[in-house]
Amino acid sequence: MTTDIFFLFTSLFLSFAIYPFWITFVYKFKLREAIRDEGPQSHLVKVGTPSMGGFVFILTVALITILFNTNRDQTVFPIFVAAMAGLLGLLEDFVKIYKVSGLRELFSIGLGWGFNYNNKLTRIVFLPVRFFIKFTDIVGSSAGRGIKTYQKFLIQIAIAGFVSYWTYIRLGWDYFWMPLIGNVNVGIFYPLIIFFMFMAVLNFVAFTDGLDGLAGGLGLISFVGYWVIAVHLEYFSIAAFCATFIGAMMPFLYFNIYPARIFMGDVGSHVLGATLAIIAVVMHREIAMLFLLAVFLADGITSPLQQFSVKLTGKRILRMAPLHHHFEMSGWPETKVTMRFWLFGAFFCCVGVFVALL
Repeated sequence: MTTDIFFLFTSLFLSFAIYPFWITFVYKFKLREAIRDEGPQSHLVKVGTPSMGGFVFILTVALITILFNTNRDQTVFPIFVAAMAGLLGLLEDFVKIYKVSGLRELFSIGLGWGFNYNNKLTRIVFLPVRFFIKFTDIVGSSAGRGIKTYQKFLIQIAIAGFVSYWTYIRLGWDYFWMPLIGNVNVGIFYPLIIFFMFMAVLNFVAFTDGLDGLAGGLGLISFVGYWVIAVHLEYFSIAAFCATFIGAMMPFLYFNIYPARIFMGDVGSHVLGATLAIIAVVMHREIAMLFLLAVFLADGITSPLQQFSVKLTGKRILRMAPLHHHFEMSGWPETKVTMRFWLFGAFFCCVGVFVALL
């Protein structure tokens, strides 16, 4: 417990120390993404709000975990999976914003540090940056839209496939823990279930990141639940990892609640979703995860359901998907939707903890 408090407060203070500088940076270079024109009109006031706020809490968690959380047996796998998802989110964010932001100017002047970009040595040093920009020109959609959907989906499939392979082949896991029953062997179906579960959580968490403070608040609540479970099941390194996430995300939420000064971005939502999924897998509490992340899952699944309904019947099942936008379009203020979702998230988090400890 004392160790977890150390991780929580260390990440809290470090994250709070970094965020003001990061917010100044992203505002200066206008690292923002487009606001959906078809969305609620109240969202138009958010035009100009910068993105990539999740980068700071990810950096904080990574630094503190690598430096102080020395039990690598429990943390290496979650960190590696989160890193892969984070790289995908970073690419998505970069492609979305660099054409409409100050990033092109940033790189053209050698990161603003007085370099002469016409100098041969400088061109060599910044060759990877130039290559990455050319790469985003190839894979990216129009400005503000990110990489193409099929490209993003293929990368997600690769990450989910790695998770399935590593857990089933390398770690030899082929069972799920069931409340009041114990371990139930599912054999070859295990990697298939893990694959689709990981894909669902990764995407549904990203879909939920549509209102100020919504995904960040639900994620914070979920990590508190995971921390309680990890302590009781004696996954002490995972408990410290969760405590680090809690501390690092609190400053982000401070700056992200309405009216947000910064958005999470895909880099944050992808890491959040991947981490919430992989921790449940490591602790063998996938069933409890369905309750812990119930609001994420219920909100996120409405997006594909809406698309299927429109394509099959030509009719919408909601005014706008995901579900949180439906309530906004029905006249609810953004803050009301967010707080109601937080309350439901806290309730289902308690249910998930209860189920996990049966």
